[in-house]
Amino acid sequence: MVSLPTPAQETSPDSVIGGAWSAEQSYFRPVIRFERTANGSLVAFLADNAQQKGAPFSRTRLRGDSLVLQSDRMSAQFEGIVSVEQRVIEGVWSQGERSANLTLTPVEKAAADGTASTTPTRPQHPERPYPYRTEEITFKSDADGATLAGTLSRPEEEGPHPAVVLLQGSGENGRDYAYRGHKFFLVLADHLTRQEIAVLRYDLRGVGESEGRLSGASLEDLARDAASALRFLKNHPSVDPTRVGLIGHSMGGMIAPQIHDQFERTAFLVLLAPPSLPGHQVLSRQRARIADVSGASPAEVDSIRKQSRQVFEIIRSDRDSADVASQLRPILQEGGARSDRLQLKVEANTSPWFRDFARYDPRPALRQVDVPVLALFGGRDLGVPPQQNAVPMRSALTESPSDRVSVRVLEELNHRMQPVKTEQSSEVREIETTVAPKVLEQLTKWIRENVGFE
Repeated sequence: MVSLPTPAQETSPDSVIGGAWSAEQSYFRPVIRFERTANGSLVAFLADNAQQKGAPFSRTRLRGDSLVLQSDRMSAQFEGIVSVEQRVIEGVWSQGERSANLTLTPVEKAAADGTASTTPTRPQHPERPYPYRTEEITFKSDADGATLAGTLSRPEEEGPHPAVVLLQGSGENGRDYAYRGHKFFLVLADHLTRQEIAVLRYDLRGVGESEGRLSGASLEDLARDAASALRFLKNHPSVDPTRVGLIGHSMGGMIAPQIHDQFERTAFLVLLAPPSLPGHQVLSRQRARIADVSGASPAEVDSIRKQSRQVFEIIRSDRDSADVASQLRPILQEGGARSDRLQLKVEANTSPWFRDFARYDPRPALRQVDVPVLALFGGRDLGVPPQQNAVPMRSALTESPSDRVSVRVLEELNHRMQPVKTEQSSEVREIETTVAPKVLEQLTKWIRENVGFE
């Protein structure tokens, strides 16, 4: 699988590694940057392009020609062999149940060979000066008093204006909700603010400039964080408190009705790619479908389904975390989890928010919604497929007191509301469009029709 370099080498691997390296030939195209600390230690960072420093790996180890990179946050690992003669690093990237062969080459070498692709443009990303005001804000969460930080963008006119809070999906997400070079919430906030709607987006707890710990947070903690953001926005002098809504994506869309029903009322709800069934059902199908699209055999897909059922049955139980962890270890080992990553997988599966997510059924909260609701699904969404989630969403909202409900499936869009040709996540990096224009148009039109504009 990996060929060893020839023994006769005048230069050591240690002296070769530095700067940015990329894997342009792979469906997964990371950029890994190597730097030296003041004491000479080697550190590595994972980024979307060579101009970014990126997120640091938890562990960087180079012994001889053997390189190991480990990311605790992503539950991922890269193991490779450095060839000084060829100036390549050949190895395997592993994450979850998936792995990929990667051949890393220095970015400058790839460019000289004419094989490196330039970083795709992001034409929807706004550039300063903006035709509206922005201010950096902080607010306290009533979950535990943590100070959360964000950006408020608002029209130049004094107002009062209609406004929204943007709520991300799962993961360590900052206020721009960035993924593979795309800044979903930066683009969404820019568009809405140009349409005379104030927007608050914030770093999730423990991310960016926000205090707290995301890993130990429950789903209710995240809901209370969002409720606190809504209250902050309602109290801002430029905002009309009677016209403040919530736009949530993925998990954010799933818990948005609960936030409205239990913690802080909103004037309207916009749900983008929201799970509409219990989390364990959505995740089980998601894992099997991703494996299928990635080329797994029918037997492998069936094995993933079986393991998912076992794992979620344990996660959803009332056992404490230690008991759940002991039950999960043998199942994950049998499923192929390597010993050096087993503990990371156990911790990820026993975190409070993940256990809450697996158990949570959004339909009871949807049935209680009494304000206008717009739900948008992407026709090519692998994570929250409309074939599974759109009908339950319609059914639950039909039973709700709200008389203004719209559930739409937008064909050819992925989970992040981008136009795609395939279901492969690797396509995201190459797409120039961050948010499909028809999503922005429909969202703005719907808000204008359902929230009074002066």
